Amino acid sequence: MKAGAATLSLLALLTLCNGFYLPGLAPTKFCSKEDRMNYKMDCQTKVYVHVNKLDSVVQILPYEYTSFDFCQALENGTDHDPVENLGQVVFGERLRASPYNITYMQNVTDAMLCVKTYERVDDPKMKFLRDRIHEAYMYQWVIDNMPVTWCYTVANSDQPFCTTRFPIGCYVTHSGKPHDACFLSAQLSERDATYVFNHVKIMIAYHKGDATTGEADRLLRAQVQVASCDTYPCTTATKGMKLPSKIDKAKKFQITYSYSVEFIELQGVRWASRWDYILNSLPHTNIQWFSLLNSIVITIFLSAMVAMVLLRSLHRDIMRYNQAESAEDIQEDFGWKLVHGDVFRPPTHIMLLSVSAGTGVQICIMTLISLVFACLGFLSPPNRGALMTTVLVLYVFLGMVSGYVSARLYKTMGGLRWKSNVLTTAFLFPGIVFVIFFFLNLVLWYNHSAAAIPFTTLLALLCLWFGISVPSTFFGAFFGFRRDVCIDMLLWLLLCPYFTANQSASSHQSNTTRNP
Repeated sequence: MKAGAATLSLLALLTLCNGFYLPGLAPTKFCSKEDRMNYKMDCQTKVYVHVNKLDSVVQILPYEYTSFDFCQALENGTDHDPVENLGQVVFGERLRASPYNITYMQNVTDAMLCVKTYERVDDPKMKFLRDRIHEAYMYQWVIDNMPVTWCYTVANSDQPFCTTRFPIGCYVTHSGKPHDACFLSAQLSERDATYVFNHVKIMIAYHKGDATTGEADRLLRAQVQVASCDTYPCTTATKGMKLPSKIDKAKKFQITYSYSVEFIELQGVRWASRWDYILNSLPHTNIQWFSLLNSIVITIFLSAMVAMVLLRSLHRDIMRYNQAESAEDIQEDFGWKLVHGDVFRPPTHIMLLSVSAGTGVQICIMTLISLVFACLGFLSPPNRGALMTTVLVLYVFLGMVSGYVSARLYKTMGGLRWKSNVLTTAFLFPGIVFVIFFFLNLVLWYNHSAAAIPFTTLLALLCLWFGISVPSTFFGAFFGFRRDVCIDMLLWLLLCPYFTANQSASSHQSNTTRNP
C-alpha cells in the first residue's frame, strides 16, 4: 500500500516537471505562409541570412562585411543585426543582417540583389576588393544559427569536402595557374585575371513536419554554390566577372550581384544531428596504433627503470642507517637525506611564488569548471560566444580563490608585507595580459579589422576587473591571512630528519648498553 502511494506521488511530481533546451540548441519552427494562415501555427516564415566577418588563411586580420563594397542590408528591413554577447565581441565575431530576402518554401531563380558601379580602376573600393581576393578572403554566413557550407570534390576522392567558408573570388597568375576556386569552371582560366563571385545559389534542406497536427518544419542544413558571371541573369554559358585593368569613363564598370534559392526536403536526418555532415566531410587521419602502443610501452619501461633505481638507492641508505655503529655516524646525513636542506629552505622570492601559485590555481579551477559545462553541452558551437563568456565570468569570480591561496602560501612562508601581496595578486598577471591585449587592439584598430574590440567593450572588461575580480581577490586574501599557520606541522617538517637521527642514535646506544 505504501509502495503504491509512493509511486502515485512520484508520478504526480513528474507531471509538474517541464523540459528545457540547452542554450543555443532550441530549434526554430518554420512553415509556409499558407500553413501559417490555414492551421494558425506559431512559426517563422522568413529565413534570415546573417553575414559574419571575412577572414583568410593567408592574412591574420579579419574584416567586417561592411568593409567591402558588397550589397548591404536595408535599414528598414525585417531583419536586424543579432545581439552579440561579450564572448562574441572578444572573439571578433560580427554577425550582421544581410540583404537576402528569403521566404520559406519559395524558390528563387536569379534574383537581382544590387548593382555596384565603378568609374575608375584605382577606385579604393575596387582596389580593396582586388587585394582581398588575392589574399584569399572568404565569406562566413549563418542561417538558423548554423554555418552555411560550401562543398566541393577533392582530387582523388569521391567524398565531397565541406567547409564553413566560401571565397569572394579567385585569380589566375601570369603563367596561367589558377588559385583558390578558379578550378571550378573552365571559363575562369584567363591569364592574369581576377574574378569576383557575384552570384550565389543557396540550397536549404529541411525536415517536413505535419502541419495538421501543429508540427512545424525544421532546417537541417544550408549549402551554397558560387559563380562568376559578367551578365545578368547568370547562366553556365556566361563568362566570368573579371575585374578590369582599365575602365572606359563613358561606359563605366558595373558588378551585378544576384542569388538563387532552392528548398530541398531531406528525410532520415534528425535535427539534433544536422552538424554531422560537416564533421564527416573533414579529412580524418588514420590513427597509428603501433606507434601509440610503442610510445606507451617505452614510457612504462623507462618509468619502471627509474623506480627501480630509486628503490635500490633508498634501500641501500636504509641498510646503511641500520648498520651504523655510533650516533655520530647517524647524525651525519648522506644519500637522499641530503636534499632536506633544500626542500625545507624558504624560497628567495616568496612574493612572486605565492602570486603565481594563486593565479595558477585560479586558472586551473576555471578550466575545470569550463570543461564540465562543455561536457554537459552548455558550450556547444551553436551557442556562439558562450565559451569566452564563461571563461571571463569564471575568472573574475574566482579571484577569491587566487587571493586566498596566495595569502595563505605567503603567510605560511613567513611573509610580512600582506598589503603588497594582495595588490600584486590582483594586478600583476591581469595587468600584464591587459596591457598586451590593449596594444594589440590598437594595431587592429589602426588596420580597421573586425577583430578590434570596441571602446565600450574595453570599459566592460575594466569594470569586470575592478568591480568583481579585485574585490573578490581582497575578500579571499582576508580569509587567507586570517587563518593561523600550522606551526607544529612546520616544525615537524623542519626537524624531522634530525629527530629521526637522534631517535635512531638513542636506540642504538641502548642496545649497545644492554648487549656489551
